[in-house]
Amino acid sequence: MAEMALSGFENRCLISCGMLYPEVSYLMEAGFLNPRQVFFTPPGLHAIPERLEAYLLKRLAYAREECSDSGIIVVYGKKCFVSIEEPLKRVDSILQDAGKDIVRIQGDYGYDMLAGFEDRQRISGGRQDKVLWFTPGWLKNWKAVYKRYFSWDDADANANFPGYYDKIFVLDALELEEEYMIQHPEVILELFDWTGLEVEFAPITLDRFKGLLKNALM
Repeated sequence: MAEMALSGFENRCLISCGMLYPEVSYLMEAGFLNPRQVFFTPPGLHAIPERLEAYLLKRLAYAREECSDSGIIVVYGKKCFVSIEEPLKRVDSILQDAGKDIVRIQGDYGYDMLAGFEDRQRISGGRQDKVLWFTPGWLKNWKAVYKRYFSWDDADANANFPGYYDKIFVLDALELEEEYMIQHPEVILELFDWTGLEVEFAPITLDRFKGLLKNALM
């Protein structure tokens, strides 16, 4: 059922990590979001910080053609930019250097915007640090992150996943479990074979994400 769009977004421009494309697109189709423009960066750029910064600044330039700085909302996690060369730089410092009135919705990572710490503790039985948290965007793009950007092979996967993580939880606000488990089980089997981790879907709502978006209007 369509939702009534929240007053305030119609004069805003959104810049979002491509990993959250499924959730942002859903909220637009459902009528919750009606931004003037939405711009996505390629998913997984946190793996290449310099490219993340470059794409973020490019999208900011596009957004400024449609919206003032105070009308731009950035959907990126606080900790999505980590660089060994510039250890003090974060997404917030990039945005502050670009324009003081640009707003970033609050959350450490994309998955944190969908399910906060307490929800992840509940889902994982108190072991949220031992879970590799996926979203639908991650299911579509994990190979780009690990194999293309990180250049990991099977040996790297074996060294970095089993023992460090108990399992993969997919934060499923879009009711995709049946689609993947019945129609596309090969996607889940390939992920399991490569990581050695059981893959489980965790049904959630988009209430937290919607709340963070609303807060960005204040």
